[in-house]
Parts: sequence; C-alpha cells; structure tokens
Amino acid sequence: MKAHKTITGRDLRRGAPEEQLGPGESVIIEKKSGKLFVLKRVDAARKSMVAAVDKLNREVPIPGGDLPTDLARLVAEERE
Repeated sequence: MKAHKTITGRDLRRGAPEEQLGPGESVIIEKKSGKLFVLKRVDAARKSMVAAVDKLNREVPIPGGDLPTDLARLVAEERE
C-alpha cells in the first residue's frame, strides 16, 4: 500500500503539499462537504538527450553526406 496523508481544503489553500510528496505518495483532500480529492505524485520517465538527438538526426537528412568534424578544435574555440 502506498503512503498517503489526509488534509483539509483549508490546508491546501495555505500551502503546496504536492511539492513535499515522494515517489508513489498521495495526498487526500477532504472538503467540508465530504468530497474527497486525491493528489498523486506521478514521475515522468527520464528522457535521454542523446536518444532525442539521434532521433532528430534520423528524421532530418543532411544533404551532401557526412562531413568530418574535429570536436577538440570546436571545444577549444568555444573556450576562447
């Protein structure tokens, strides 16, 4: 069973309890009228920047073929 905490609507207006949630935790908000609301922390899967660049390179063809690139020279020029 996942951890959860019950708070009131007034507590929700006075703070941001969702910022203190850990992975898989939830906050149950109980209003005066008896309605219950549940805030759950949902972590998005981490995206790989390298995979995104590879996908972009496959989608956008470069006309003229591959050109040799001297990365050491580019980094040295960037630092100057």
